[in-house]
Amino acid sequence: MSKCTPIPCSVRNRDCALSCYASQMNAALLPRNHENPPVSTSLDPDKVCAVLVTRGDVNLAPILETLPYGEVVVYDNAKRQHDWKVFGRYVAISETQKPVIYFQDDDCLVTCHEELLEAYEPSVVVGNMLDHHPPRLETYRDTTLLGWGALFDRGLPFEAFEQYGRFYPIDWEFKTGSGAETVFPMLSRTKTIIEGIEWLDQDGPVFQRPNRMWKQEGSSAERDFWLDRAREVRDRITAGE
Repeated sequence: MSKCTPIPCSVRNRDCALSCYASQMNAALLPRNHENPPVSTSLDPDKVCAVLVTRGDVNLAPILETLPYGEVVVYDNAKRQHDWKVFGRYVAISETQKPVIYFQDDDCLVTCHEELLEAYEPSVVVGNMLDHHPPRLETYRDTTLLGWGALFDRGLPFEAFEQYGRFYPIDWEFKTGSGAETVFPMLSRTKTIIEGIEWLDQDGPVFQRPNRMWKQEGSSAERDFWLDRAREVRDRITAGE
């Protein structure tokens, strides 16, 4: 039985890279049936591709050992032609044909894969939350998070970006900051489970390193900006614009 707790629903040759992204986004979309309502089911892990994005400064072996999925794609920004930062995870979706994608950050070990697979629903983003911390739950009351383990159909991010693009540009800042990470789940149907994670320790907790996104000056203000923007777009879509 799933322990599911529903939460009410920031390169080189930049122009070339953006053009490349457009073709990769199209390649990532597969036909999806919108007529049948979502049905809860325990997902076969072989149908899932785990996509990991990294700066290249973390030993991913401990994470890889925990993944039960049929395929793994690593987007190492230090080795790829273009440094897409966190958006590399979306670019990497074009490198698999698996119908379902798994995301997590490179600073933690996720242990709730069984619960995620049980909670999976077609056309729904299922995300894992760290804990029951009330301020965090309130901040993300109508969405879910991706970095502590998430499952979703491969086309969902690009459907959300297409909707967002009707109102605001899909620009470099949107992709390489917190924009895409916030807009994707906010403009999708979501479900949250609260199973926690273990912090990856490599000469100290990786999440505490100075180069982590949440450690950067202004990160909280950026988060709040994108949450407000995403909610605005969602509400405008709901109103029929």
